[in-house]
Amino acid sequence: MKRVKFKGVTLIILIITVIMLLPACAPSKKRAYKSARKNSYIDTSQLGRNKYFFSKKYQKKLYRYKKR
Repeated sequence: MKRVKFKGVTLIILIITVIMLLPACAPSKKRAYKSARKNSYIDTSQLGRNKYFFSKKYQKKLYRYKKR
């Protein structure tokens, strides 16, 4: 009877340790939108009329409508 209880306790401890270790090993989720914005940065001082279309406000508006 003691042997069965010992197996149950070790199984529970093993499961708990696996659950605790899994998130630590998983790679962190990358923020795709932020990295894309950072890569597509444009100096708007030379754009002239097109400055509005590359502004953060307009890009945010495009992104909102793209989601729908």
